[in-house]
Amino acid sequence: MKYINIIQRFIPLQFGKIYGNGDLFSSFQDSLEKINHDGMMVLNDISFFQDFINDGVRSQKPKHQIIYFLVHVQLAPFLLYSISGISNVIQFLFIILCIMGQYILCWIMIHVDKQNQFVHQILEWSTKISNDLDLMNYLVLETVDVSTKTTPFNEDKYAKLWLKEMSTSMDMPWESIVIELLPGESFFVPNIRVSLGGIRKSIQDASAYGFASGKDNVSPNILLRMLILFSRKKKIKFFGMDEEKNKIDTQVKQLVKHLELLFGKRDDPPILFKEETQEWKTVVNIVDRSNTDRNNIKQSLDIFIKIMNSYTGNNRLL
Repeated sequence: MKYINIIQRFIPLQFGKIYGNGDLFSSFQDSLEKINHDGMMVLNDISFFQDFINDGVRSQKPKHQIIYFLVHVQLAPFLLYSISGISNVIQFLFIILCIMGQYILCWIMIHVDKQNQFVHQILEWSTKISNDLDLMNYLVLETVDVSTKTTPFNEDKYAKLWLKEMSTSMDMPWESIVIELLPGESFFVPNIRVSLGGIRKSIQDASAYGFASGKDNVSPNILLRMLILFSRKKKIKFFGMDEEKNKIDTQVKQLVKHLELLFGKRDDPPILFKEETQEWKTVVNIVDRSNTDRNNIKQSLDIFIKIMNSYTGNNRLL
């Protein structure tokens, strides 16, 4: 299917302006802005993105142009044989068709490779943007002083919420529990919405679940910081010294203990540490939607990658 797709795009891939990486990256940013502005409506007409992808593929430098030389080497003796008068019309047509077939095959191979180059370039840009967004999220959180001492959790207040909405959490596996971080009154302390088995509960401030500290509960505590960290990556691999690992593991265990207090204890904890791979893995689902601007950019990246995969016949993941 990929080769048929390339042939169908012969005209836009063969003819048109050649762009540099700077211009292509600028167009890539325009594509993300269009997705961010129009949302899922862009899927009704993806010609804008198809044109950009074709421009990008066409602008790549071919790495296997030498295969055309091999065809030319064959072409010379074929032409001599044809004009010698020895060949008949059928043989001549057969030779012409063979040469044309080889040219077409070479063109397809070269443009499949150019497409792979551009897809790889898109993924490199996407990964860099995604990493920059993660770094910015981390830097924003770092600008707030976070005390390792949490404000005592108001269990009486939570008991009322638990009786009203959360009691069914005891009967569910961790995989069926979703903790969403949503924009709150404080830029640094999000609101929290819990979903149990797909059923969304009411939005609460972070203090209701024990994820805020300080006067009037306007400062994130260490539990919230760890929660946000695990919303970024479902799996976090450890690299470093044992002393560093023990310090991190202590904070992770504090979060695990708190989540078990909120939703009940099970045979397995909500966050596991795998010794063989040296990584922490969240079983409970944690989703950060507290910063809409940066999250929108990430969603735009995901949508663009899906459009690109659909158009180019790839199955690449960010």
